[in-house]
Amino acid sequence: MMGISVMAFAKNIQAVWTSTCGVTHYTTFPNNYTYNQMADWIAAANQAECGVTPNVTINP
Repeated sequence: MMGISVMAFAKNIQAVWTSTCGVTHYTTFPNNYTYNQMADWIAAANQAECGVTPNVTINP
């Protein structure tokens, strides 16, 4: 399981997350993205980077 911190700005949402292989990422999403869309995107990015598809949990 992966925990994600989310910070909301006027037009964007920034997620700070660490991949399962230890790399910290700062990813900006449009404010119309749902938590599920962000979680799916982060899981896919982690799969591409580390070869593991994690269960992503977002902590607003």
